[in-house]
Amino acid sequence: MIKPKVIFIDWNKTLSNSLFWEHMSRTGNINNAYYKNITKWLFIDNKHLINPWMKGEYKSEDITRMIGEGIRVEPKMILEELATSCINMKLVSDEIPDLVKTIKRKGSKVVVATDNMDTFRRFTIKGACLDNIFDDYLISCEIGYLKGDFGNNGQLKFFEKYMHANNLKYNEVILLDDCIDQTGTMNRVGFKINQITGTSSLVSILRKYAA
Repeated sequence: MIKPKVIFIDWNKTLSNSLFWEHMSRTGNINNAYYKNITKWLFIDNKHLINPWMKGEYKSEDITRMIGEGIRVEPKMILEELATSCINMKLVSDEIPDLVKTIKRKGSKVVVATDNMDTFRRFTIKGACLDNIFDDYLISCEIGYLKGDFGNNGQLKFFEKYMHANNLKYNEVILLDDCIDQTGTMNRVGFKINQITGTSSLVSILRKYAA
């Protein structure tokens, strides 16, 4: 297997299956009664807010304020429960830290590349001790673009600043992600995506790079 200079790995549904507010769904949670209303308001009734949040156009305080106004619940509680869920996010496998560290010792950087909100930097990185595992983070809310945002000439807007700063070519990196580029834009510039279909799929690929 050819060793890439950088392995980018997606977060949601790739490195982690944890969800916002998921702990509130448990009957023992003091705020359990609000869980369905919170998630329905955002992820069903107002899902048009999700991409702008991931692009940094809103902060968590903005979103939780809107949810609170929409369902008549104190926004402070919604924000605190959001933070709790993000702090306690878990990797899909206990094997991942050691596999990533082995890959790094063999000369490849391993970078989280995620379409995500300000919650990731504020709560998840520290909560999940990710600084002890990964080299860097590309987070859409800080970049202003999602991974699927392309320029008129096929530029990969999410990645191009990092690629330029690190003097990288697209055929020198790889992305592990549960999604694929259906437009073929990434493939045309030589950026390979390995689609992750589950925990065993991710662990298997990481084992190959660690071997």
